[in-house]
Amino acid sequence: MTSAEVPQPISSVPVRWGGFTAHQLGWLAAGAAMPYLLLRLHLSPAGAFGPSAPWLGTAVCFAFGRSEGRRLDAWVGDWVWFKLQPHRLSHPDALASLPPAAGYVPVDRPLRDAGRGTTASLPWESP
Repeated sequence: MTSAEVPQPISSVPVRWGGFTAHQLGWLAAGAAMPYLLLRLHLSPAGAFGPSAPWLGTAVCFAFGRSEGRRLDAWVGDWVWFKLQPHRLSHPDALASLPPAAGYVPVDRPLRDAGRGTTASLPWESP
């Protein structure tokens, strides 16, 4: 029996230096930038690390944290992008003159039940 190599995409394999990926090293460098700059301004270690502790902690969380199986920085970026997008759903046939405070609007056209004269949003939701 012969064995065949299974092709695998190498573009998704993370580049590693030591035990760290390039992504992790980038976040660690970004987190260390503020304490480094404050130390270069000749502040005491307590004066440099105290104000920069939240910055450093956030960078470490982004470097090593995961949420729902994804890198934390990608997850937070997607969450922020979701919050910045408009959340108004409307059907293409809906009136464009609805006030913005209306929130979500139904996306289905009301269907007229021929027998009772009532409307339902979907045919399988009949009473």
